[in-house]
Amino acid sequence: MSPLVLIDTSAWICFFARHGYPEIKNALSLLLDEDRAAIAGPILVELIQGTRTPEEKEDLKKWIRGLHWLPVTDALWYEASEMSFSLRRKGITTSPIDTIIAALAIEYDCLLLHRDSHFTLISRHFDLKCYPG
Repeated sequence: MSPLVLIDTSAWICFFARHGYPEIKNALSLLLDEDRAAIAGPILVELIQGTRTPEEKEDLKKWIRGLHWLPVTDALWYEASEMSFSLRRKGITTSPIDTIIAALAIEYDCLLLHRDSHFTLISRHFDLKCYPG
């Protein structure tokens, strides 16, 4: 069975854009068709924050319902904090949300679909696997 793919906010933004990003749009469409797309709370917060109207927000929430949900456990918060500490000691500063998302993908053994350079940096120091794998 193919692994789940955690879809980062950056990939969703490309997917919903009116123009451009055909590679992400095609990849995400395929993942949705294969029922392999996953989401988690931090990504949902970022997506809802970016909606412009109550209708857009409700439409987005309907989209999300069919995805695999990855819970953020207490242990995962600790793992993300250790990752942040380790990265900072190497001179790499990432956003707390990106670090949590990376920790989620690692914990649940998912691939991560993104368009964010922070994840490329994290993958050089941790076992973060990006999509396509």
